[in-house]
Amino acid sequence: MQESTEKWQSITDGVWSLHYPFTNAGMKVSTRMTVIRLADGSLFSHSAVPLSPVQKSALDAIGPLRHIVAPSAMHHLFVGKLAKLYPQARLYGTAGVLRKHPDQPLLEPLPADDEAPWAGELQCIHLDGLALLDETLWFHPASGSLIATDVLQCWQGPLSLPVRMYLGLTGGHERLTVPRTVRLLVRDKTAVRAWVQQVKNLDVQRVILLHNSVIDDQPMQRLREALSIWD
Repeated sequence: MQESTEKWQSITDGVWSLHYPFTNAGMKVSTRMTVIRLADGSLFSHSAVPLSPVQKSALDAIGPLRHIVAPSAMHHLFVGKLAKLYPQARLYGTAGVLRKHPDQPLLEPLPADDEAPWAGELQCIHLDGLALLDETLWFHPASGSLIATDVLQCWQGPLSLPVRMYLGLTGGHERLTVPRTVRLLVRDKTAVRAWVQQVKNLDVQRVILLHNSVIDDQPMQRLREALSIWD
């Protein structure tokens, strides 16, 4: 695996992200690790990516990484690599992640918000009705940041032909949307509408997407439009 030379980017006060390009099924794609500084100075990480020594040093300068979260059954590939770099951090994952990682005996189920080390600072919303994704949305009220994994996508900028062809089938090119592939996975529309309403009631200032972009221009309007398919 080629070492990434990407640098940490400050998204807003107390929130950073690292873009990680890689190849999946022959397509050049990317994912994102988001880090949030908690009130005690420790760091919470969402969706691990491999870190080069330079990237790790830059992260350590921000604060001690104490919490590593794998937010969905589809975004867990690099959690083991990050855990090796931070053996003092606690690991958390959804039920699907725990099933896929018997190699990580220290992996814990996601705790209830009021029992979590980040209680009062981060809100975890499980996407009921989409069991195969086993995805969670995360909201950071202090910055108004909503972090989404696969349920919301918006791919921008230069993209390879295979990726453009893929987006032609699924949607999500230059427009925040719920991909068609995700819509096909819905098994309980009532459950989906319940968390959609919960998301619409949040004061979202930006949507941090794992794939490719951060939406900070009219985020609530674009979020409501994307989720309107389930109105």
